[in-house]
Amino acid sequence: MPNQNYIGISKKISDKYERRRLREIIKRKEIKNFGIILRTSAQGKNENEIFKDLKKTLNEWDKINSKNDETVPYLAYRDEETPNQVIRDLLTDEISNVYIDCKKTYNKIYTYLKDTNKKHLDKLSYYKKKGSIFQVDDIENQIQKSLKTKVWLKSGGHLAIEHTEAMVVIDVNSGRFIGNKKHEENSLKVNIEAARETARQLRLRDIGGLIVIDFIDLVKQENRKKVYYELRNNLKGDRAKVSLADFSNFGLLEMTRQRIRLDLLHTVSDNCPTCKGLGLIPSKETLLTSIECWLKTFKTKSRDRRFVIYLNPKIYEYFKETKHSELRGFMWKNWLLLDLKSDENLSPHQFKVFSKRQKKFVTEEV
Repeated sequence: MPNQNYIGISKKISDKYERRRLREIIKRKEIKNFGIILRTSAQGKNENEIFKDLKKTLNEWDKINSKNDETVPYLAYRDEETPNQVIRDLLTDEISNVYIDCKKTYNKIYTYLKDTNKKHLDKLSYYKKKGSIFQVDDIENQIQKSLKTKVWLKSGGHLAIEHTEAMVVIDVNSGRFIGNKKHEENSLKVNIEAARETARQLRLRDIGGLIVIDFIDLVKQENRKKVYYELRNNLKGDRAKVSLADFSNFGLLEMTRQRIRLDLLHTVSDNCPTCKGLGLIPSKETLLTSIECWLKTFKTKSRDRRFVIYLNPKIYEYFKETKHSELRGFMWKNWLLLDLKSDENLSPHQFKVFSKRQKKFVTEEV
């Protein structure tokens, strides 16, 4: 951190002796006018490795500073490409192998590791078999599963994950799980499994911000504690910062997770142009009411009385079969002559009105 003067160490490095060792390493370097933050990946690294990384970072800063005579705006710094970022952030000692099915990407990552972390080079493997890794390991299907609202548990219960503007709400349901007749024990079993799966889904979907979890109600405080500790223990391996509160008086568990980037749902999908992200469209009855309101409003400003109403084919069939008498009654009451026609280009919630008198569509006039 330029123009600062402190040493920061990742909170995820909990061992006090390791924190002291890292702090002493930086102090020996006596770097002035710079704040130094040691990330979690610094844990266990020797002095040479840390100094090498530090020197690289300082050199990058010097390059950025040397560009101050450029005409603005100009590119001051560009981070590593996505493959290198993934390797930099995720390739730890716990990872045994990295398989890459693109020769160009493999060469890039190999060069990057050769310059930054040679000890992980033997973990790289070029995937030579036919077809992509995504096809062989069914990755695309797993991504699609990660976008669904409902996540099934092995016990037969399920999680319902809903995104709102302010927070993400996770509801735990027992679903098909019956178990024995002891409700408390059954609920505890589903909740424990749900706590594990919740921690997993938060990482898979990269969900951040405020999260509220509605577990199945438990009467005993000791059982609530078991669920709380199960969730907390499963969140320890999360790279993002997590803050977890105990159960509230209403049986809800609140937590926050660091929002590093857009979550998976909003990264790979856009809002539906039909429902505008609501997930719902007006019902058939609501559409009928909208058409009636449109006609009544149009009648006050025009002498037209003969119209053709175009509808989605499914809505057209529904109106013809179930609303025929209501439609006739509406025409008699308002002195209108209406014809219904099918238009496959219309969505189920849309309609268009054609004026026989004016010989044009007049839908937008109301």
